[in-house]
Amino acid sequence: MSLEIAVDGGQTNLRMALVRDGAVAEIAHAGGFAYSAGTDLLDSVADAVTEAFDALGAPAGVGRICLGLTAAPLQPDRRRRLAESIHDRLGGAEVWLGPDMVTAHAGALGGTAGVVTTAGTGVVCLGIDLSGGAHQADGHGYLLGDSGSGFAIGRAALRAVLAARDGRGPATALTDAARDAFGDLAGLSQHIYTSPAPVRVIASCTSWVAAVARAGDPVARNIWAGAVDDLVATTAAVVRRADPGGGEVPLSYTGGLFAIDDLVRRPFLDAVRARCPGVLVHEPLGNPLDGAVRLLASGLGPYTPLMLTAGSDAHV
Repeated sequence: MSLEIAVDGGQTNLRMALVRDGAVAEIAHAGGFAYSAGTDLLDSVADAVTEAFDALGAPAGVGRICLGLTAAPLQPDRRRRLAESIHDRLGGAEVWLGPDMVTAHAGALGGTAGVVTTAGTGVVCLGIDLSGGAHQADGHGYLLGDSGSGFAIGRAALRAVLAARDGRGPATALTDAARDAFGDLAGLSQHIYTSPAPVRVIASCTSWVAAVARAGDPVARNIWAGAVDDLVATTAAVVRRADPGGGEVPLSYTGGLFAIDDLVRRPFLDAVRARCPGVLVHEPLGNPLDGAVRLLASGLGPYTPLMLTAGSDAHV
């Protein structure tokens, strides 16, 4: 009997699947990764992986773990350190570690060429061209990127609320919704800045920002329209690079924001078809966790340059 583990880890939550003889046997959940000055991100990621592993009963004999992580370090030494920590915590399992855009792409398009946009707490778009080349846009994190993300939407809403309160911006129904969510708005900024997971808190605002937009508030509606514009711009940039000749390009999508059909999914697809007439939209075959399971079964293929493999007899 073979035991493997697949992981989809993000800023909001982490999902882990126990794969027994190629089939998913059980799924466990853990909290996402904390972005704060007082927390080492590598420790936060390793702790979340350990939490989910323990929730599965810490099974012995796991041969390999494939992780797609929002917080996969870009620096080789830090990525290696994280892989070694996970390797040790899981009893010597071989570690395949890379960014969540890889498992998202593999889940949505099944490992074939094309472009996949992922939009949740953060945003990233990955294109794999016919020669196996990889093309990325965004994925730069909440300070420098994540345009059109759940975090960006929540931040825009809170900024609008504070601007209205200061008299710097128009009145908006977002104010009452924010008060319902946070209480006294006089302490809103301090509440956010002192939170142990501010990115997660701000991204969680999307549900009430959506409700206010659906009720017709122009400020909220403009926030969602701007987010869609940003997602389309990110996607179009990758489509152009994945096929500069302007031919047919498979396109899919994944992430929690695309579950919001009226404010994100439909307007995004309409706009990206208009901007990139050659795209062929594919409904996602699966989610990023499915993508990690698929990689365990089929190998890394075109994603090999984007992943680190460590432990067991793997080549590093």
